[in-house]
Amino acid sequence: MLSASGIKETVYNDFFIGDDCDVLIVAGCGIDNCGTQDSEHDGIHRFFVGKNSKIRYVEKHYGSGDGSGKRILDPVTELYLDEGSTAELEMVQIKGVDSTQRTTKAELKKDAKLIVHERLMTHGEQQAISVYKVDLNEEGSSADVVSRSVARDSSYQKLDLCVNGNAPCSGHTECDSIIMDNGRILAVPSLEANDIDAALVHEAAIGKIAGDQLIKLMTLGLTEAEAEEQIINGFLK
Repeated sequence: MLSASGIKETVYNDFFIGDDCDVLIVAGCGIDNCGTQDSEHDGIHRFFVGKNSKIRYVEKHYGSGDGSGKRILDPVTELYLDEGSTAELEMVQIKGVDSTQRTTKAELKKDAKLIVHERLMTHGEQQAISVYKVDLNEEGSSADVVSRSVARDSSYQKLDLCVNGNAPCSGHTECDSIIMDNGRILAVPSLEANDIDAALVHEAAIGKIAGDQLIKLMTLGLTEAEAEEQIINGFLK
């Protein structure tokens, strides 16, 4: 947690998980900036997951403070999954971060599995960039990467998602986004099949909140703003 203006730090964390383990790791990163200078927290996280092990990693970002200085969070996550291992990632950033670039890289061996659920909301003039590069290197490896995001006001988001199928494997990516006000969203999916038995699928949808959803909730007594919040909360849940 950074609680002062004008501070920049980089934290390095290496996690070594042995064979046949079941591990939960929770990381909470926040910046409270009430000053005029930018404050930045960058984390470099590397996970080395042993055979037949399972890891669940939960990372939550939050920004607060009424200063004019920016709140910047640029995490890098690297995963190296051995045979039969599973990594489940929950990435959450809902409020207060002015600028972020999240970079996630993963290399999977035989029968390894990667599951990612990203939830993101930007507002004001905020910018958020998410970059994923997943290499499915051996037979039976698989990846399921799902991103859900909301861009409000004049904020900007970019999702750059690349899955490389280098062996008989399966990969699925999904990008669902709600755009509001003057927000902008760019989705750049990339699937590369380097093996005849690589099965890769991508789904993407960007759009505004449907009018019939708003009307239905407003007939139940909610204001338009309250109806929007209910829809967004359900979408990002």
